[in-house]
Amino acid sequence: MLEVLNETDCSYQSFVATIVEMVKAKMGEDYTVQVYKVIKNNSLELDSLILLMEGRSFAPNIYLQPYYEAYLDGISMEEIADRLCCVYRDCPPPVTGGDFDYTFEAVKKNIVYRLINYEKNQKLLEKVPYLQFLDFAITFHCLVHYGQDGIGTIRITNEHISHWKVSLEELKELAAENTRNQFPPMIRSMDEVLRRMMDDSDGQDGEKEVFRKTSLEAPREASMDEILDELVRNKEGSKKMYILTNSQGINGATCLLYGDILKNFSNHLKSDLFILPSSIHEIILVPDDCSVSKERLRDMVIDVNQNQVAKEEVLSDQVYYYSREKDAISFA
Repeated sequence: MLEVLNETDCSYQSFVATIVEMVKAKMGEDYTVQVYKVIKNNSLELDSLILLMEGRSFAPNIYLQPYYEAYLDGISMEEIADRLCCVYRDCPPPVTGGDFDYTFEAVKKNIVYRLINYEKNQKLLEKVPYLQFLDFAITFHCLVHYGQDGIGTIRITNEHISHWKVSLEELKELAAENTRNQFPPMIRSMDEVLRRMMDDSDGQDGEKEVFRKTSLEAPREASMDEILDELVRNKEGSKKMYILTNSQGINGATCLLYGDILKNFSNHLKSDLFILPSSIHEIILVPDDCSVSKERLRDMVIDVNQNQVAKEEVLSDQVYYYSREKDAISFA
């Protein structure tokens, strides 16, 4: 989890100013080097270093807080400046090839959407086109890089759609098709996910902080571990919890918008579903077999969000319900 640093901290501001000058010197006069504030998910603001070559319109955001933490851990300023230059030079070209072509015709096949919390992103939503769904907002993005090393996107703003002269409905139709094609859904049992993570631990602590213990100094009505224990006791609960995400495991909660995914899965299980927003990256699906109440599931979601999930990855504290009969999602 990124540590959000105090912007009034002189040592941090001095670090940023020094790094900018060092990177400018290393990259040369053909580059513009600047620092911008970037609003991330859930109103988290981060400092981003932008290195833009003269005549180019595309450059990655390089967030500086992790590099400041590396500096505090003893990495020299010289080495950090070198790393930043390498990050820029190693940045892959955009999916449109060469410099980034941001005309609508060039980007429309790469427009995708994401699911974020509506209330926690009011400042961001003032600047971007969005659709509201339950207590979520659906935002739109242009995919500029897709590879084994991750993905890169540019957030679509109100200025973009005004320039493109496209409607919100057109964005939605394009994004619905593109997102599912680019990021197909995956559903795995919790039992399978936990076993894989245990295998990945190579004999070390098997918990691997997937489900960390709740602090004894802040007791709650029901901790996540207690609820999981209860689910396990009731009909092998970990085998009856499922993880819904996408093939990349990034922004996988968006799979909730994939048309018939819940319908087909609930019909397969012959059960309605509780929907737990684990994070922006994945959703937990729990068949409604009366083994645990919606109140205790909500306790679990709140506990996870407060103790396990990075601030910028929290999706919601709510629990939702999918009804097979109605083919609809509602608040539980």
